Amino acid sequence: MWIIIQGIPLTTNQQELQQFLSQRLKCGSWFGLPFKRRSGLKSVSILKMTDRLTGEVECHGLAELDTLSPNEETLRTLNGHPFRGRRVTIRKYYHRSSKPSQKVRGSQPVQPERRRPDLHIEMLRNKPIDALLNRR
Repeated sequence: MWIIIQGIPLTTNQQELQQFLSQRLKCGSWFGLPFKRRSGLKSVSILKMTDRLTGEVECHGLAELDTLSPNEETLRTLNGHPFRGRRVTIRKYYHRSSKPSQKVRGSQPVQPERRRPDLHIEMLRNKPIDALLNRR
């Protein structure tokens, strides 16, 4: 299962995000007794998203989980926890093609297009985002 971690600070690096997710996936309890979760972390990446019109920069994490537990249980385990002073939102991530959806039901599109056309997305490897802000 792929997840997206929204709202992480710009100074985050891949190792910090990996540690946060690993800790959250390991901790759990049943009536106060700890138990091991049935989820593991396969990969973690950081996405730097720059709006070409405004220059505004966002940072999101992208992770692949190896999970045996139901998706909803895993998302509840991870969602809403503080990470470096911010509460993060974690949702299931769906891969899309690079082209906008052309699905049509009758004369109406099945789902409105949510992509931002002026957004540049860069995947970072082991570097905090604020170190790369001057490269724009």
